[in-house]
Amino acid sequence: MNESITHITVFGGTGMLGRPVVRELAAAGYQVTVMVRNAGRAKSKLPDEVRLVEGDLSRRKDIRTALENAEAVYLNLSTRPDVKKYDSFVAERDGLENVLAVVDELNQTGENAEHGKKEERRIKRVAAISSLVHRYQGTAGFRWWVFEIKQWADKKLREADLPVTVFYPSSFMETMDQGGIMQGQRLMLVGKSRQPMHFIAGSDYGRMVAEAFRHHDGSDQFYDIHGPEALTFDDAALEFIKNYRRGPLKITRIPMWLIKLVGTVNGEVNYLAHIMDALNNYAEPEPDPSVREKLGHPKVTLAEYARRL
Repeated sequence: MNESITHITVFGGTGMLGRPVVRELAAAGYQVTVMVRNAGRAKSKLPDEVRLVEGDLSRRKDIRTALENAEAVYLNLSTRPDVKKYDSFVAERDGLENVLAVVDELNQTGENAEHGKKEERRIKRVAAISSLVHRYQGTAGFRWWVFEIKQWADKKLREADLPVTVFYPSSFMETMDQGGIMQGQRLMLVGKSRQPMHFIAGSDYGRMVAEAFRHHDGSDQFYDIHGPEALTFDDAALEFIKNYRRGPLKITRIPMWLIKLVGTVNGEVNYLAHIMDALNNYAEPEPDPSVREKLGHPKVTLAEYARRL
């Protein structure tokens, strides 16, 4: 049975990876609610037709308010570089747990005294972004608590008592200009990129997320998401520079050993060292043709992305 979904609540909709998903959900005709901390600041980042609800993931009553009209949920939760392993609240861990708890409360079924039948789930599906590279955990002795949280979140979603969709995207093109790689007129490359990545544009990813909600059939869904071409970080940087139109860019290379050394005394640099170590060495699986047949083929190349900036 295919139950249509029209109302979607998004948690984490104002960041680099959340905004394109919200835009594409709205463009696809979904009625979208986004829980934000400050509606005034968020308003300029999102389409006018999106409903904004102020709240915090640490408060379940706020989550319940944001889910007032929801039939589905999309989660874009991450662990920020400034977060510590033993912080009392980590969005990707504790925020996820709070959302799933509220969804479970809203979906509690009971005998309908008047009709003698169980009521349908109010929230029909929870979808969330994960990543391909978190699978690098455990490879060649690599261990990192941030990836442990991602693996825990993945397990938590798979055990949820309702249909779930989990997306495992490759690296995003937005990291080039918005994710800290670009510093002024330089692209900062850390270590040696040994494996190609299928860079995906946020707009293509957002369209694939929107299409996935159309395929709601009551089953769990897990999608590896790849962009149209595979490039190492080094090759991607050269392609970006060749097509970037806002002035000349140069590459600055930082040795991995130096980043790891600084990371021993700086938490955010330590985060960078781990994520770049994984990205440089993780061998992505080849794209699954069935995913593209179902969700659509990515169209934006890295060259096109750079030219649009």
